[in-house]
Amino acid sequence: MGTPSAHQSSAAARLAALGRPLEDLYRDFNQADAIADPVNLVRRFGSADDREIAGFCAAALAFGRVASVNQSIEAVFALMAPSPAAFVRSFDASKQGSAFASFVHRWTRGTDIVALLWILRQMIEQAGSIEGFFAAGDDPSTADVGAALESFSARALALDPKEARRRRVLHRKKRR
Repeated sequence: MGTPSAHQSSAAARLAALGRPLEDLYRDFNQADAIADPVNLVRRFGSADDREIAGFCAAALAFGRVASVNQSIEAVFALMAPSPAAFVRSFDASKQGSAFASFVHRWTRGTDIVALLWILRQMIEQAGSIEGFFAAGDDPSTADVGAALESFSARALALDPKEARRRRVLHRKKRR
């Protein structure tokens, strides 16, 4: 990919500076009595790439009763096993999307998960990681990361999830 630009280096430095405050929050809130927290499901993955994808997917489903949330996250993780990052990097909605056809978590359906996975794949293809996609929208001259969050959201929403839906992989009837 070449050498990082000055902007990328500054963005990386800003992200690194967040480390201490985030570690402080982690220490304050990482309590044993939070065992039902979905973040515990993410911790099982050994690589940072797998944790990044698993964490993003878990966060997307983290609404509702804890037991239901955890069950839904586990169902998605089982379909992406053994490596969520490898699964997303090679995700092909026309080949793998139908595996999510029966998925339901409250109002979220398999088509929504397929669209999310397709968007995550595009982020990784563009920036190498979700973190890289975020950092690409960071302006080191600003006082906080608010603008970077807005940029991340706008750029993520601009990615094309239609590939997953265009093929209607989740709605095909099997021929006998």
